[in-house]
Amino acid sequence: MERREFLKYMAFGTLAGGCGSYLPDQHLLEVSTLQSRAAEIPINQLLWQAGDRLMEAHPEIRVEAASGGGGGYQELMIRVMEGHPPDVMTFSTAETGLTYAYVEQGHVLDLTEFLQLPAYDTLGASWLETINPLYHDPLTYKGRFYAMPQNVISLQIYCNAGLYERVGATLNPETWEEFLDNCDRLKQAGIIPITQDGIHWYTSWWFDHLAQRLVGADVIGKAFRDPQRSVKWTEPGFLAAAHLVGELLDRGYFAEGFAGLNHIESELLFWQGRAATVFVGTWFTSGRTEVMAEDFRLHAFRFPKVEGGKGNPRELIGTVNTLSIPARARHPELAAEYLRLINSRWFQQQMVEKALMVSPLVNAELPGVQQGLKAILEDTAKFNAFSFGLEGAHPFLYRQYWNEWNRFMVAREIPATELVENLETLFTNYYRTLNS
Repeated sequence: MERREFLKYMAFGTLAGGCGSYLPDQHLLEVSTLQSRAAEIPINQLLWQAGDRLMEAHPEIRVEAASGGGGGYQELMIRVMEGHPPDVMTFSTAETGLTYAYVEQGHVLDLTEFLQLPAYDTLGASWLETINPLYHDPLTYKGRFYAMPQNVISLQIYCNAGLYERVGATLNPETWEEFLDNCDRLKQAGIIPITQDGIHWYTSWWFDHLAQRLVGADVIGKAFRDPQRSVKWTEPGFLAAAHLVGELLDRGYFAEGFAGLNHIESELLFWQGRAATVFVGTWFTSGRTEVMAEDFRLHAFRFPKVEGGKGNPRELIGTVNTLSIPARARHPELAAEYLRLINSRWFQQQMVEKALMVSPLVNAELPGVQQGLKAILEDTAKFNAFSFGLEGAHPFLYRQYWNEWNRFMVAREIPATELVENLETLFTNYYRTLNS
């Protein structure tokens, strides 16, 4: 079926059957995010339910988990490069979102026209109109849509409300000074103020957020991604951000020995009530309900503003878990139907209730366990990608950035002044080589 004919057909109502005569010879629709039906992970069960609905409407098609030959994502990418990819997969990373190199190389199908189709179960709205505009940027490259959102990941600070109230700490510190006061109260009471792992990219979030609050997203975005180096890491705002993180470390607000903790060990300190605060994403609760006590009072608050900072404190950093269609997928139209099902109110409501994930749809409810998150999202002015898109655009440079940051925060090998100087040298040399 030609794309134009398909769009016309879909406009009159899809999932009504009757498109089988246009299908390719192969009758298999492969979805890379599916696991075995036996896997009882809530999101996996919901994805299979969407597949079952598709097969009911198109009985000539079998929806199956994509085979990667046992090698996972790397094997799937080999299939993409060889020209026989699955029909639905992700071309994104957890750190950033859409990886632009895959789009530039022609591996990802442009979904812009598909998103003009009617929404699956929101009358009078297009598919695109059901997706909250706050999350459009992580789905696009040069103004075109190459991914659709499954669920939202935003970064905020979580606290044990009971411990905060015990020491008289405020549940919603608006300024960095109020946050430091909270930490001091907790430490004086013998409670670990902040738990943190030392072997994950979580460490760099402190610097990213403080820099955004001090100099603004546009400025830090240029420091990350401008090859001409119009903004240098040695500028005062970045040095100040590093010093603020250093102050947290010097005051002993992080869990002792955090450099050797992984994220599970770090979070366990929080769930056990030994640490009062953790800086993490919305996935924090979706896989942790089994370890939460029934009376555990979890509260989320926005990363605080820094007095005198130029950045908008209502901006949020995060990403969107996305699904895309490879450019050489066997069944792009049916893959689009499947993705439209994922963005249906039917699917998203179950995802919120059963998988405790945050929906990207307009006016969607939030998981009840995420106390405080609704106020954060409703007051968010802009949604910025992790590392302001660096990982998606330049993954190798991102790894160097993260390694250098950990030399400062985790290993404590270098002072703040050396950190920013080293970062500028790394970025200057990288972009010079890239452009030569």
